[in-house]
Amino acid sequence: MEPKRLNKFISDSGFCSRREADRLIEEGRVTVNGKEPDAGTKVTPKDKIRVDDQLLNVRDEAPVFMVLHKPSGMSATDDMGVRDNVVRAINHPASLHPIGKLDREDEGVLFLSNDNDFVRKLSKSDNRLEKELIVTVNKPFSSEFISKLSEACASFVDGNPKKAVVKKESTTRFRIVLEPGMNHGIKKICEALGYTVTFLQRIRIESITLTKLQKGHWRTLTAQEVENLKQIAAAKPDKAAKGKTDFKDFKTRGAAGKDQPAERRAYQKPVKSGAAEFSGSGKRIGKSRPAATGSGSSKGSRGGAKGTPDRGGFRGGAKKGGSSRGGSSNRSR
Repeated sequence: MEPKRLNKFISDSGFCSRREADRLIEEGRVTVNGKEPDAGTKVTPKDKIRVDDQLLNVRDEAPVFMVLHKPSGMSATDDMGVRDNVVRAINHPASLHPIGKLDREDEGVLFLSNDNDFVRKLSKSDNRLEKELIVTVNKPFSSEFISKLSEACASFVDGNPKKAVVKKESTTRFRIVLEPGMNHGIKKICEALGYTVTFLQRIRIESITLTKLQKGHWRTLTAQEVENLKQIAAAKPDKAAKGKTDFKDFKTRGAAGKDQPAERRAYQKPVKSGAAEFSGSGKRIGKSRPAATGSGSSKGSRGGAKGTPDRGGFRGGAKKGGSSRGGSSNRSR
């Protein structure tokens, strides 16, 4: 590994951001080989870098960016102490970290990467990403519920609300598109309206969908997809009025929105990359460990996670043809 700036090394270790690393260095809390470093010091993995006597390590590995069709019954965490977590199931040699929130019983699009800067920035930019969800609740809902849900998720630009697009698919199931700046806490909003979410599947984030990606399988993101996500993470949000929605009031509010929620921060809708979904034959990854990959090509690579989800997932390595058991499921942001 080529020498890199000390703040970048600390950031790559996952300890903190570069800005925070600069502060720690200024405060004299960082040492390199037992000595206080000078400004602009460059280091390699051979050096002993400590923050408050805690030794930091950075693995020398190529950057990996992937999308997983997460099944129900798996925890979207890299904590190996948690049973049935996605990192253990994927069994990739890179030190992957899940990006964004998706509950154990939820299904759908989940990004993972070993690029700590990318993981941190994209996690902070979570509600700037346009998402599409399919949600099932515990009882039939009315048109008033749809109206209030759309109102509760609305974004505000210069004080003008833009409601979420909600499409009824059955008496208990709906599809919703959450644009940048909207409230992505669907479960909490439904609960405030008197409903419980029993199924949630995140079928799209930006232009990246579950197309040709079977449950429990992953693929490498293309270079264009990665670049698009990086641009969103790096973009500064527009200045807009800021406020909070009190979900407790939605049971008594009128559907016409007389008591509109206070204006919340809104973001410019990012331009979709238009990148085509993966169309190559890819590789089946089951019991064997996949080779390290780069940032993604136009074809990328594929794999299948292994494990034993509680329900609706898969057992053991992915079988040829990518067959899986169970249907789709639950939470998102």
